[in-house]
Amino acid sequence: MFDDPGILSVLMPWHWLWLEPVVDKVRWSLCAKEVCFKNELLRHFFLNGNTLPVERGKGVHQPIVSVAALALAAGKWVHVFPEGRINFDGKLGPLRWGAGKLVCEARRLSGGKDPIVLPFYHSGMGHVLPLSSRFFKAGHEVEVRIGEPVPISDVTCKCDSDDVAVQQEAWKAITERIRAELQRLEALSPPNPDQTATAPMRNPPPS
Repeated sequence: MFDDPGILSVLMPWHWLWLEPVVDKVRWSLCAKEVCFKNELLRHFFLNGNTLPVERGKGVHQPIVSVAALALAAGKWVHVFPEGRINFDGKLGPLRWGAGKLVCEARRLSGGKDPIVLPFYHSGMGHVLPLSSRFFKAGHEVEVRIGEPVPISDVTCKCDSDDVAVQQEAWKAITERIRAELQRLEALSPPNPDQTATAPMRNPPPS
């Protein structure tokens, strides 16, 4: 749960902290409603940090995806975890089509302009905040690998189709290209620890 905003905050220039009202470059993100919006205090905190509530199990057609697409179409940075969950086995899990739908909807809202899809992969957070502890562990390194923009222009033309099945083909194809690039970055990164067999889960992922 700390990789966003923790890792992203470290990657950004420090002066953004003081100049945010001017530079307006804080990323937009999505977080499970039952985790980040379960009370009014958390709700105000995360909304002020450009975080939108997504409902697990409601699929890709929930309205909040369109809100994120509006930000993306306007040229904002929208950060998503396309797996849609935390994987404690240390490996990249299956990706959901929501990432592809977000790209297609942003293209439509921007009048046909493809957003830039920039993948990045990090490893080491399982040592910094392991399942066996509620506190951060000092002295560990986190490696972040940033890839090249994912080529999607030959696929996004399908986003404009009136045929829902063709649109879904585009969502799937875009998501598959993101997955392939993330797998490439994963192979170049130090392995994440498998915590499922060594520690009890503080917050088990939903079944």
